[in-house]
Amino acid sequence: MDNIKNNLANIRDGFSILDGQDKLVYLIDLGKKLDHINESDRTENSKIHACTSQTWLKLGYDNDLVTIKAFSESTIVNGLLRILQIAFNNSEKKSIINFIESFDDCSSLFEWLNLGPAISSQRQNGFLGSLDYIKKELNDA
Repeated sequence: MDNIKNNLANIRDGFSILDGQDKLVYLIDLGKKLDHINESDRTENSKIHACTSQTWLKLGYDNDLVTIKAFSESTIVNGLLRILQIAFNNSEKKSIINFIESFDDCSSLFEWLNLGPAISSQRQNGFLGSLDYIKKELNDA
């Protein structure tokens, strides 16, 4: 889990010095670097239903290490998905589950990331849905 927190250190630092709209611009810039899911993998099974925009997520496994590919029609959600890629790619399943479970709710994770109220409740629900999807997929793997 410490590895995941280390992966997120630069993002936390970046958000800590930004205000309101600048945080959203930073998220949009992060989203431009998202490793996209193949269009053929954008199926009902990989769809995140908690998100108001069309969003898909796919996990890959190399031994016990996880990789995430994703796509959303929303540029802000793509930024949030990129944060998940930065945090979780090449991490062990157990570490990812422990990290997700270490937060009581989505808002506490946003506070930890220094995002705070910059993200609407709809986007937070989508992010939480993505975390739930990842946790379920990892527990089922």
